[in-house]
Amino acid sequence: MSMKRSSSYTNAEDTHLCHIYLDVSQNLIIGIYQSKDMIWSRVENDYNNSRPSFITELRNKRSLQCRMQTILTSMGKMRGCIRQIERLKPSGASEADIMNQTKILLSQDNKYKHGFRFDHVWPILKDMKKFTDNETETSPFQPETGHFVSSQEDSPTPESSTTVYPGLSLFSLNISSDDGGGSSSRRPIGVKKEKSKMEG
Repeated sequence: MSMKRSSSYTNAEDTHLCHIYLDVSQNLIIGIYQSKDMIWSRVENDYNNSRPSFITELRNKRSLQCRMQTILTSMGKMRGCIRQIERLKPSGASEADIMNQTKILLSQDNKYKHGFRFDHVWPILKDMKKFTDNETETSPFQPETGHFVSSQEDSPTPESSTTVYPGLSLFSLNISSDDGGGSSSRRPIGVKKEKSKMEG
C-alpha cells in the first residue's frame, strides 16, 4: 500500500503511538527475541491496524520510530529536570508547583526554549519503567544484541547521560546537571517468570 508524504503528527496520533509503543516494547515475551526491525514492524502494524477512525493517515515504521525517539528524548529531559527540582525538596511544594518549576528549568536549555511540547502524552509515559525510580526500574531491552543493558553508563558525566529505549538507538539527553543516577538497576523479570505470571 503506497503512502503519501507524511504530515506533522497530531496530538491524537502521538497518544495512539505511545500506547502502541508501550504495549510492544514492554511486553518481554513478545519483545525479548525480536530484532529492532521486527519490533518496529510490529509497532507499524499495530499502529495502522488499530488506529481510531479519526486518524486517517497511515504511518510507516521509519516515521513512527523517528517520532517516538523525539518524544522519548523530550520525556527523558523533562524527567531529569524533575529529579533536579525534587532534590531541592521545596517546602510545601505541590506536584503542580514542581512541574511549573521543572518547565522553567527546562526552558533554560536552548533546545527547549519554546517549552515542553508533549504534555498530551506525559500522563501515558511518565510511569514508563525507564522513568520510574532508578532503584526499582527494570533495565530496558536492547533488541539488536538480544541482551538487557544498563540504563546509564557506569560513570555518567554531569553534562551527558545516555539512555536506551526498546527498539531505539542510543542518544544523548544532554541534561545540564547530574541526572541522579548512581543506583544500580535490578535484573529484569525473566521470560519464564513473566509467562508464569500471565498464566497464573
